[in-house]
Amino acid sequence: MKIKYIIGDKYPEPEVHLCVKEKNREAEGIYEAIEKLFELRIAGYRGQESELLSPTQIVRIYSENKKVYVRTAEGCYEVKDRLYVLEEMLSEQKFVRISNSELVNVQQIEKLDMSYAGTIQVRMKNGDVTYVSRRFVRKIKEVLC
Repeated sequence: MKIKYIIGDKYPEPEVHLCVKEKNREAEGIYEAIEKLFELRIAGYRGQESELLSPTQIVRIYSENKKVYVRTAEGCYEVKDRLYVLEEMLSEQKFVRISNSELVNVQQIEKLDMSYAGTIQVRMKNGDVTYVSRRFVRKIKEVLC
């Protein structure tokens, strides 16, 4: 096995290449280990305990009383990051901003109710209900259509 470590301006972020003649267990193991290292996790806090949350676990992210919270099927966690930072981090994931104070995981949306005048009611798979503000109606339609 050859390993190269190259440093240069050409690489703004870490890049890993795994080159093999044919698929095998060793290569699969290396690939999975590297993938886990770079998997995005968000630190959520409940009291004195912290937990690393995967974006797939997250139902919605919202701010309330100058704090940011992450809601999962298991409960609610406080996070230290600002909402705009989380939006940027999750831009490649399936998250969309629905108001100035909330992001939702598109894959966790169960139902959209458009019978409300000028806005959309969003029912999440965990039972949470939230609303798309008028300013963001176009954006959620673009993401979903």
